[in-house]
Amino acid sequence: MSNKNQRIKGKKAPFLVINFFNLILIFTVCLVVTITINALTTACTNAFIRPGNSPLKISSNSPIGINLNGIDDWTTQWPFVDAFKISRPWISQHKDSAWGQGGPLHLTPDGWIASLAQDQYADTVMFDDGVGHYPSGKYVLLYDGQGTINFLFGSASVVSQTPGRTVLNVVPKPTGIFIRILATEPKNPMHNIRLIMPGFENTYKTQPFHPSFLQRLAKFKTIRFMDWMKTNNSNISNWSDRPTPKSATFADKGVALETMINLANTLHANPWFNIPHLATDDYVRRFAINVRDRLDPSLKPHIEYSNEVWNTVFSQTKYAQQQGLALGLDQNSYTAGLHYYSQRAVEIFKLCSQVFGEKRLVRILASQAVNPWTGGQVMTWKSAYKYADAYAIAPYFDGGNLNDPAQVDTTLQMNENQIIDKISNHINNGMKQYVTDNYNQANQHGLRLFAYEGGAGLESSSMPADKEPQVTALFEAVNRNPRMRDVYVNYLNMWQANGGKLLNQFVDVSRSSKYGSWGALEYQDQDPNTAPKYLGLMDFITQKPAISVNSP
Repeated sequence: MSNKNQRIKGKKAPFLVINFFNLILIFTVCLVVTITINALTTACTNAFIRPGNSPLKISSNSPIGINLNGIDDWTTQWPFVDAFKISRPWISQHKDSAWGQGGPLHLTPDGWIASLAQDQYADTVMFDDGVGHYPSGKYVLLYDGQGTINFLFGSASVVSQTPGRTVLNVVPKPTGIFIRILATEPKNPMHNIRLIMPGFENTYKTQPFHPSFLQRLAKFKTIRFMDWMKTNNSNISNWSDRPTPKSATFADKGVALETMINLANTLHANPWFNIPHLATDDYVRRFAINVRDRLDPSLKPHIEYSNEVWNTVFSQTKYAQQQGLALGLDQNSYTAGLHYYSQRAVEIFKLCSQVFGEKRLVRILASQAVNPWTGGQVMTWKSAYKYADAYAIAPYFDGGNLNDPAQVDTTLQMNENQIIDKISNHINNGMKQYVTDNYNQANQHGLRLFAYEGGAGLESSSMPADKEPQVTALFEAVNRNPRMRDVYVNYLNMWQANGGKLLNQFVDVSRSSKYGSWGALEYQDQDPNTAPKYLGLMDFITQKPAISVNSP
């Protein structure tokens, strides 16, 4: 098992922590513009974008898909024109307590503040990416119910207000947009809060996605929703546990299924869903029925059970091992976990096939790229391959050992070009071999080889503390180096030449940090000409427009 495949993907640098907030509270004068809200309740509208309505120019035969970065308040991705959908779950505060120590909050089922205790209040934040990469201008705050709000740290100033609608002037700051609820009326609590980004008040109901977000995704044929579903370490089991379009934020339980289907239809891209590891049969059936009834019938849903159930950093792997041992699937806990994953995946495939029929589904088994033995266990356990369509791995490239803390001194003696040369050599040799090995194993069982994730995998979080900043700066420079454009094209050509079909870049937009430079773009409005990895993906898609990812 390789260290490079044991990283926690999607982990973000904690730009704002409690001590930082305490300093702000001590040394920063909060904006005390207070809005008294006394709004009439209006119905929440969640429009469904019908197939064929998208104006985007889409490469329908693209061999490349993409993973979406997770929804968090610190994201540099702008998925929704209603920014409140990325807001942090409520931070409980009390006037006599430390930051975030306000005691339990009384919430509605959808996550709104139902009532507040004496001297209790609640905060939330959006766009606190540590840089301020979000649009300036006039935002519109819409809301139902009654209560009192203010905006902290100079993050917004009131231009005008009427019941249920407040126009705000926003100048981007590294700390983002902070909202504080000071009071809410228990009989008519403030709810259905929307913070509409500049220029979208008249269209957010019919087109909830930011145009820049859509444009950057337009050439990708498949959208993997693993992080949007908060698959890793998920606690969702029953259908009633799921997020819905009415959820206050998608940064808590993940994005509503209806919204993910809406995006797939808008982009005319196949959705790749990750079923939570604790999901009941009833959850799976209802999930499949909703997809069947809402998804453009020309699109194929891709179904995967959880994510990286071979990776011991995740709770889903521990769960699978416990279940596998309890069922007597093997005496070794790791092998038992692989067998349970395979067995449960097949059960999920069968449940979905009862709803869709097998021809419309793409059923995916997955395991570890650098250890084909794990794939053999998954595919052959009770002939699981007979019920699947593809086997997927995550062929990240990192030069072989550049992430190894034991090699840190050697790495720091290298310059950007030397590291890129090492990466290129590894792609054409070591990586080529294990892609071939995985392809041969999948092909032996009649399955296509997919990459559930892939791309650059340099990260420095495990480096010695005194050397980590230097390594981080070097790795970030490598990811931004113009040569990475050709590295990506070479990598994708190698993947395809050795049997690989669909490959999903991990991820679309993510700020670089010691935890990795995973994003094809570092922020949503980045000029693509300054993003060599994104350019390499576009080059490959343009060069290979007619490849079929569905052929054997």
